[in-house]
Amino acid sequence: MNTKGRPEGERLPLGGTARDAKGAPPSAAADKARQIFVSIASYRDEYLPFTIDSALSQAVHPDRLTFGICWQADEGESLARFVDDPRFRIRRYPYHASLGYGWARAEVQRLYDGEKYHLLIDSHSAFAPGWDENLIAQLEDKPGAKPLLTTSSPPFTFDAAGNVVRPWEGTELDGVPLMTCGVIRPAGWLDIQMSRERKVERHQKTPFICCNFVFTHGAWIRDVPEDPAMINAGHEGPLSARTFTHGYDMYLPDSIQVWHLDYANYPDGQRHKVWEAKSSRWQAERTESMIRRLQILLYGWGDPRDLGRYGLGNQRSLAQWAEASGLDLTLE
Repeated sequence: MNTKGRPEGERLPLGGTARDAKGAPPSAAADKARQIFVSIASYRDEYLPFTIDSALSQAVHPDRLTFGICWQADEGESLARFVDDPRFRIRRYPYHASLGYGWARAEVQRLYDGEKYHLLIDSHSAFAPGWDENLIAQLEDKPGAKPLLTTSSPPFTFDAAGNVVRPWEGTELDGVPLMTCGVIRPAGWLDIQMSRERKVERHQKTPFICCNFVFTHGAWIRDVPEDPAMINAGHEGPLSARTFTHGYDMYLPDSIQVWHLDYANYPDGQRHKVWEAKSSRWQAERTESMIRRLQILLYGWGDPRDLGRYGLGNQRSLAQWAEASGLDLTLE
């Protein structure tokens, strides 16, 4: 533990030579202007290696991918196949040292090094063939100086042979999901969920972000950095408001390129969560801190200066975001 109370991670060594799908070393042209920074925070997740393999095997240009991983691991996990590959920047922490969701995402962002594009996903994801070229083309087709693609990724599972199955394809649930959001009072949590509605417009905007799929330019990492004090997925509402007020136009993607694992694939349908290794006091104190920051950001209950660089932007107002989202940002 360092003097500021933040756990020290192990920055795994880099080495070796990245190779493209045909086994050839990448050319000098594969520079940061063409690279995608793939951001993954993994907590005791047995599907992390599968996610990495899927991203690499389905990309047109795997040599242009850089992975930033906050690996909150137990003793049984291994990324030995990847640690000597220069495309991988990995911070390893023992799982019991984790400080929660926002902290892990912020740790990943410390590994960003100017790549033009940024993909934010969960550590249990499956990819479409050609996803890298497809997402870049989608993003660059969107209007505005700061486009961002996001949705709540549909589920995938596995058949008996271990092949990926996408159960919603060809059904009424197929397509690109919209997202809904409700205010949970009295604390003011914002609960973002997948809607049963599907995208119908070419450039259809959304006021909400779901962090199992975000694709945008890498500048977003520096413009709207993750707040380490946001310890759970309830941070997606504040992140949505911050992104909007920093001038980003959030769009639904034109097609699904990343799927999210159905949790039924985990033992008893439950994946590991940080709370398992924390005391009830730790959870209560961190939750209280997160609520306090959320109420400053969204409801004006406190001094915005307390948020530091994790506050709202100045290119649009919070009132404009509330209007776009249809939310009543008042608390009794």
